[in-house]
Amino acid sequence: MDDLIAAMASLTGSSADPEVLGGDRGDVVVVRVGDVVAKALPADTDVEALDQRLEIAAAHPELLLPPLKPLQFVDDRPVTVWPYGTPVSQADPDAAPWEESAALLAKLHALPVRGPVAGTPERIVRAIQALPPDLPHADVVLRAYELLPPLDMNGRALIHGDWHLGQLVHRGGWRLIDVDDLGVGDPVWDLARPAALFAAGVLPDDLWARFLNTYRETGGVALPTSEWEALNIPAQAYVVQMAARALMSGLQAVEPLVEACRRIVATHESSDRG
Repeated sequence: MDDLIAAMASLTGSSADPEVLGGDRGDVVVVRVGDVVAKALPADTDVEALDQRLEIAAAHPELLLPPLKPLQFVDDRPVTVWPYGTPVSQADPDAAPWEESAALLAKLHALPVRGPVAGTPERIVRAIQALPPDLPHADVVLRAYELLPPLDMNGRALIHGDWHLGQLVHRGGWRLIDVDDLGVGDPVWDLARPAALFAAGVLPDDLWARFLNTYRETGGVALPTSEWEALNIPAQAYVVQMAARALMSGLQAVEPLVEACRRIVATHESSDRG
């Protein structure tokens, strides 16, 4: 790992000491060196798709943080190189840039449709597959996932594919980061994670309303009908994903997410009986 970090640091052109961000996830390593960040992805990453995603980010610096270099490689791992941006503080959710995020997503969804298929449903499946079934409450989460209908990704817009507040940094204004799942898909999925947090009682009503209203006012195209008609199943899928990850990491927010999974089970089983 030290060799990988040193090689990534050399790509940044900075002589500062490297700092690993977000811990070592094994498959993805992110290193900050001064004002530059390098991100090493797994060796089996679809390089052609990643190249397309980098091109889109470079073409829209008003929305997406643009890469500093074309795709690089360390051994057999693709590495992307980015300017460092200040992340959103998690200390005060009310001060988080909900309106700015909604406006960025609305403008992203209005761009010409191009690029690979967005990676949203695959992320949810991977989270479920990684959940040990013997963990407390895992049975509820796995049952909720089993009852969901197929997670279709109907491509009709350019979407981020894995949006949450952690995918936002400030550098000359707020910008979207992490283009690993950027591509063509249903824009409702970019709204589904905050919708899931709202439905689980984690995100306060007023913050959800601020986010949703700004998205609509900026011309967002994800909700042509009533919001929950479009958001219901994607939000349920994200509840299941977040509950699985919370169980594995011991996050404090696990209880409302597990309770939301119980409601999903009750709703679907009641519908089946009806």
